[in-house]
Amino acid sequence: MKLMQLPMLLAALLPAVAMAAPYKVVAYYLPSQQRQYSAADIDASKMTHLNYAFALIKDGEIVPDQSSGTDQSARDYIVLRGLKSRSPKLKTLISVGGWAGSKEFSDVALTPQSRRKFADSAVAFLRKNGFDGVDIDWEFPVAGGDAANIMRPEDKQNYTLLLQALRERLDHASKQEHRSYLLTAAVGNNKGFFQNTEMAKVAAILDWVNIMTYDFSGSWSKFAGHVAPLYNDPALARPDANPEFNVSSTVEMALQAGIPAAKLVLGMPFYGYSWKQCGAQLHGQHQDCNGKGRGGVEPGELDFADISATLVNRNGFTRYWNDAAKVPYLFNPDTGEFVSYDDVESLDYKIRYLKQMGLAGAMFWQLSADRDAVLLDKVAADLLQP
Repeated sequence: MKLMQLPMLLAALLPAVAMAAPYKVVAYYLPSQQRQYSAADIDASKMTHLNYAFALIKDGEIVPDQSSGTDQSARDYIVLRGLKSRSPKLKTLISVGGWAGSKEFSDVALTPQSRRKFADSAVAFLRKNGFDGVDIDWEFPVAGGDAANIMRPEDKQNYTLLLQALRERLDHASKQEHRSYLLTAAVGNNKGFFQNTEMAKVAAILDWVNIMTYDFSGSWSKFAGHVAPLYNDPALARPDANPEFNVSSTVEMALQAGIPAAKLVLGMPFYGYSWKQCGAQLHGQHQDCNGKGRGGVEPGELDFADISATLVNRNGFTRYWNDAAKVPYLFNPDTGEFVSYDDVESLDYKIRYLKQMGLAGAMFWQLSADRDAVLLDKVAADLLQP
């Protein structure tokens, strides 16, 4: 046998193995003057896409958030461009809206003229500040967002039309500049969202969809629940608990709504919620509580970095594991404080789940809550390393 024939023979004998498409690791970054973490601290080698949150809408156009307590500035945009120069595979997107910034979406989506104006402003923003795409975080079309939001029944169709206008304008700019601009969206986590949108049409327009599979329970709830359970735990049933408020049920809703698995990026929380004076049964799980517990930047909300450093098996708290829901939790029997969060163990189950389901990757909210990169390291190791 000739030596040159050996590779061909081996290729014929070995089974064909399809090369898996690379996973996306989508990191949201929210600048904050209250955390010891800046854009310069971001390790771009551990992500594929960085979503800078949030730009706002003013007079129908995209503008930076200049409100008190944020640190959005041209300096940050320069830092992000520097990250890309050191990590050429990184793509950056400007994320528009969010819970507190979605008031004007219904208006900008209302007419062809308003949609075109918004889309033109998006392209101008990308060109001026060096971003590779736009992430639309409209919370939420038709219903379910902040009480101050403008909401209309026709948001359902206009949401699709707004994204289509953006897609067309971004594609035109891409041809002009011989490059590719991205368009993504962060979407809701419940049946109401999917009823109020046309996600099969939307998914065809977008490059991918970031699904916010968290906030299934929070300190706004009367009882202590889990922020992002992978599965429902039947043992924790109570009349006011929704068995569909979990990651796997929401992913099934998204798939049934017409989002292809290959375009669905799974959301993960890098934070937790706390309650106080909760009942002692089941170590506080699904027990009635007396409002928000301790917090960091926001009352009742804690960064993972703070939970890990000060509460896990410390200061009267004990870590427990819910094996049905595949999530950890903390309880302090002396104060009745309950904390729900994700950690490396629960992310391991979620990452295995997204791989089994053929999803596009992982998204998380948000970088500065994991200042020591404990959770980020887990996601990057499992999804980016060969």
